[in-house]
Amino acid sequence: MPQPSGISRGKYALKDGKLVVVDATFDGDIIKNIRITGDFFLHPEERIEYIEDRLKGIPIKDVKSVIRDAMKNTEYAGISPESLEIAIREAWKRRL
Repeated sequence: MPQPSGISRGKYALKDGKLVVVDATFDGDIIKNIRITGDFFLHPEERIEYIEDRLKGIPIKDVKSVIRDAMKNTEYAGISPESLEIAIREAWKRRL
């Protein structure tokens, strides 16, 4: 049975009040496009684009491992691999 596709937004608020927001487009269980924004910092700064690129084209079941691998050797504040995974899964649940 085909899975719904579409555009959606997922959010996750960390305990310190920081927010991770994901806008994504899905084709079934595949992430077609993704944009990650919010109240966080990554170093190096271009790492967010790297993470977004790594997530494009993967099935939702692989999100956790891809995020953990993509965030290796990255300094971050206001975001965690877990918070990003939750925001992506929230977007997937809300897809049109």
